[in-house]
Amino acid sequence: MSDEVHLAHAPTRSIACAEAFRRFMLRPEATSVAAVVILFILFSLLAPQLFPTKITYISIMAIAAELGIVSIGATLLMICGHFDLSVGAVLGLTSYVCVVLMRDYGFDPVSASAVAIAAGAALGAVNGYMVVRFRIHSFVVTLGTMLIWRGVLIALTGGFPMTVEIPASFRATMAGPLISDFRMSMLWFLLIGFSGTLLLSRTKLGNWIQARGQNENAARNLGVPVDRVTIIVFMICSALAAIAGIIQVARFGSVDALRGEGFELQAVAVTVIGGTLLSGGYGSVIGTILGAVTFGMIQVGLVLAGAPGHLFKTLTGMIVVGAVILNTSISKRMSKSRPLSGYRRDSSTADAAINAQTAISKNTNG
Repeated sequence: MSDEVHLAHAPTRSIACAEAFRRFMLRPEATSVAAVVILFILFSLLAPQLFPTKITYISIMAIAAELGIVSIGATLLMICGHFDLSVGAVLGLTSYVCVVLMRDYGFDPVSASAVAIAAGAALGAVNGYMVVRFRIHSFVVTLGTMLIWRGVLIALTGGFPMTVEIPASFRATMAGPLISDFRMSMLWFLLIGFSGTLLLSRTKLGNWIQARGQNENAARNLGVPVDRVTIIVFMICSALAAIAGIIQVARFGSVDALRGEGFELQAVAVTVIGGTLLSGGYGSVIGTILGAVTFGMIQVGLVLAGAPGHLFKTLTGMIVVGAVILNTSISKRMSKSRPLSGYRRDSSTADAAINAQTAISKNTNG
C-alpha cells in the first residue's frame, strides 16, 4: 500500500508520539539523557537536602566544563575513527607554556594563551602525522606521545608546582563568576560545544569526519582528503585540550607535573556515555556535553551521599560499560523497528504526517 493511502488516514497522536520517541532513541544523545535523569533522581533521593541545590549545580558544571572541553575534541576524533590518549599530557604541557611565557618572558595572558593553543595544535599535528605517515594505530601513537609529553613536563617543572600572577581581568574572563556564581568556564564549554555541533552537522569538514569514521576506503574513493582530515582533527583535539589547560591556569594561577593526568581516560568515558561509538562514524557533541554533566553528577553526588571515594571510579566504569551495551542494543532494535506502523522507513510522507499531527496538537492546545 502506498504512502499516499496511509496519509489519507491522519495518524493518531499516539502514533506520532511513538514515532518521535523512536527517532529520538536512534540518536546518540539518548543514553546520556537517560543517564542524567536517572542519576539526578538517584542522588536527589540519597541526599535530598544537599544534592538538588544551586551550589551543587555550580560544582557539577565546574567539573563538567573543563573535562567537557577536552571531551569534545575526543568526540570529534572518535567519530573520525581515532583515539588520543595524550590529551591530558597536552593539557599539562600547554599549561606550562602559558605559565612560563607570562612569568619569565613578560607575555600578556592573551598572547601567552594564543601561543599555548598553537603549541597544542602542533602537538596534535605530530600525532596525526605519525598516524597517517606510518599507518600506526592512533591508540599506540598517542600512548607513546602521552608518555613523552608527560616526561617532558616533569623534566621542565622538576616535579614542583610553578605559579604565576594572573591579572584579575583574565581570571574573570576565563574562569571567573558568570551568572548566579556559575563560572565563565561553563560559557566557554557551551560555546565550544555549539561550535562543535555546527562543525559536525553544517560543514564539509564535519561530513568528511563522519565519512572517514564510517569507512576510510570508501571515503577516500569518494574524494575525501582522509589524511588531511585526520591531521586536522588531531590538531583540533589537542588545541581544545590546551584551552582547558589555559582555563585551569587562569583558575589556579599555577601548573604542576601532574596537571591533566587522567583526563585522557575520563574524556573517552564521557564520549562513550554521550553515545559516540568506539568504532567511529557515529556520535554527537551534544551527547558529550550531557556525558560531561553525567560525570560531574557522579563525582559530586557520591561525595554528597557520603559514599567512599573509590566508588567514583567503580560507578563510572559501570556506567561506561552500561552505556556501550545500551547504545548497541537500542540502536540495533530501534533501527529494525517499523516507522509509523506501516510507513516506509525514512519516507518524506511519514515526516509530513508527524509534522501535521504536531501542528494539529498545537492548534488544539492553543
